[in-house]
Amino acid sequence: MKRNKHNKKRNTAFLYEALVREMTKSIISGDKDSKKAVIGILKESFAPNMILAREMELYKAILETNDVDTVTAEKIVYHVRQAHEQMDSQEIYEAQSHLIKRINKELSSGVYNNFVPNYKNLATVAQLFDMDTEEVNVKAAVLLEQKVVSRLTQGLSEKQESKMKPIDNLVFSTFVSKYNETYSDEILVEQRELLNRYIFSFSDNNVDISVYLNEELNRLHDILSSAIEADEIATDETMVESTKSVICMIEQFRQSPVDKAMVEKVLKIQNLAHEIEVA
Repeated sequence: MKRNKHNKKRNTAFLYEALVREMTKSIISGDKDSKKAVIGILKESFAPNMILAREMELYKAILETNDVDTVTAEKIVYHVRQAHEQMDSQEIYEAQSHLIKRINKELSSGVYNNFVPNYKNLATVAQLFDMDTEEVNVKAAVLLEQKVVSRLTQGLSEKQESKMKPIDNLVFSTFVSKYNETYSDEILVEQRELLNRYIFSFSDNNVDISVYLNEELNRLHDILSSAIEADEIATDETMVESTKSVICMIEQFRQSPVDKAMVEKVLKIQNLAHEIEVA
């Protein structure tokens, strides 16, 4: 489907990111109807077998790659473009149209105004894919490819994408084992729940774990906020500052991509919250 200029409503990755941020807003505000609508839209349009989910994988192949050599970067760009060229552009367009229609009907056009930190990178990749369906100036096409290759070799300056890499049972076992060795404690119920959701997050483009994490972060925030008022902490200036620091970290997590580093930090906070509750 030919497009004369970049249109964010026809950028699959932007639509996904805007919806995830809409879901975060609905959870924070307690709008259960909006939350339900967003989850329904995401699960339908970005299910593993849907064409938009397959296109998202191509976006991620570029956006999640960092610090590779030039030859590798060029190969990635080439193979990703080849894979995208083999996709049915009309089917993508129709799937996007259906998604846009649901957003407009069940949510609002305000979704498209949600701030997406890595929008420029998403737009660049979309332009790269448009080269497969449009007649473009050869010089412009080469310069665009060089721009993408440069980001793959030097790192993305605005990298905010979630790292949705499949994790098998062996990795899970290693992850849990490492955690046990570090803390010498049994895995808490909430920690195992987090790990399980993280393991299977790749199958639904992080939808399930995003919902769970927002709710879990609210729970942890409430526990730590209440703890500050407890005599054991309130009378100790150092403990108050440390607790506030953790609360601040929780707030930052709300706007950060879900990756292994975040999960490990949340595991530690869960352990802290548990100790506070049983104290």
